[in-house]
Amino acid sequence: MAFRRILTASSRTPLSSVRRVSSHPTQSSLCRSLSSLMERSLSITQTPAVSPLNNNSCTRLYSTTPPTHKVFSLNSDLSDKEIQAIIDKELNLMEEEKLEKEYRNWKPGQRKRPLVMSRRLEDFEEEASGATKWTLRDKRCGALGIKLGMMPVWDEWGERHPCTVLYLDNNVVIRNKSSDSIDAYDSVQIGAGERKAKNVNKPLMCNYAKYGVNEKPPYVVREFRVTTSEAMPPPGTQIHARHFVPGQNVDIAGTSKGKGFQGGMKRHGFKGMPATHGTSKSHRAIGSTGMCQDPGKVFKGKKMPGRMGGVRVTKQNLRIVKIDRGRNLIYVKGAVPGNKGEFVEIRDAVKKPLFGTEKCEGGEASAFPPLPTFEYEDGIDGCGEAGHEIMMPMQEQDPLEIVEEEG
Repeated sequence: MAFRRILTASSRTPLSSVRRVSSHPTQSSLCRSLSSLMERSLSITQTPAVSPLNNNSCTRLYSTTPPTHKVFSLNSDLSDKEIQAIIDKELNLMEEEKLEKEYRNWKPGQRKRPLVMSRRLEDFEEEASGATKWTLRDKRCGALGIKLGMMPVWDEWGERHPCTVLYLDNNVVIRNKSSDSIDAYDSVQIGAGERKAKNVNKPLMCNYAKYGVNEKPPYVVREFRVTTSEAMPPPGTQIHARHFVPGQNVDIAGTSKGKGFQGGMKRHGFKGMPATHGTSKSHRAIGSTGMCQDPGKVFKGKKMPGRMGGVRVTKQNLRIVKIDRGRNLIYVKGAVPGNKGEFVEIRDAVKKPLFGTEKCEGGEASAFPPLPTFEYEDGIDGCGEAGHEIMMPMQEQDPLEIVEEEG
């Protein structure tokens, strides 16, 4: 009880009066201890606290000195400096091996690791020479052609090839974009055809004047991505049919023929409904489109009747059978999307360009396509005269010869 009274008295009266509360020896000693404790507490609360975030504070919560690693050697007469030099050399070798495994100079289509085994001696010679290769990921500029129609072409063996004729009408390089400029990618802009100046608006004509093609404004302009600066022809360069190699494969992109609104049988190749057995007025219907109560809906993207054609289509691996250098004609085997008279984009094939093979002109020596384009001859390329035709390489064996199998 005396302890509680002293606390209450200390909370209401100053410390000097607390010491006079009791004259009992035990109580007086207790009062002295309590008074000294309270004085200490008051002194602690009155002193300002030092914050670790204060700039004037000298308190550090971490060590700023780097850790030192001491070298210990056993049964060695080398000094610490020599041992540290050996350790640094091994660490540098490990870092170089790590960088070599990253293959920073590797491009898709090339070999990553050194050649160890091959059945061809030429592979080791190419590996030792360090010559660059034209890979499937490398791209050069293409051309714009007008689809004229289809016609048959017979080769020296008498084999018939159904070909589509493409006309390269005044293909000219307008400008180049590089990854070092503000464009941040490499590409070549090519214009083809010719449009009347009165049909070109002023902003577009000013853009053509900037690149020097305002006298003959191109009818259509397209951009072709390239992967190297060597594949960029200078602005103003003409692109003729000889830009491509006879026998190579090309990818041709164009807008397909518009068919209008068509049913499921023509648009998607559906079988349709039965022709007999009670079917009435539903022979060309697509049938059921949904399921039962679960999920109780028709999924998005379901093949149904709708507008057919009039979209961008790309035909891949079309082989060039013949090139007419004088009239800028390219004979491509197979069908090409689009109507007659429409422009199509011609590029080197992405999957099987056939460069460096026997099927392409030049054989193994044609591992690279003409970069940035073919060295044209005046009076031949684009002269408008016939008689400068180049066929694709023919095979040695007659394709029409019947070979009897033994046994």
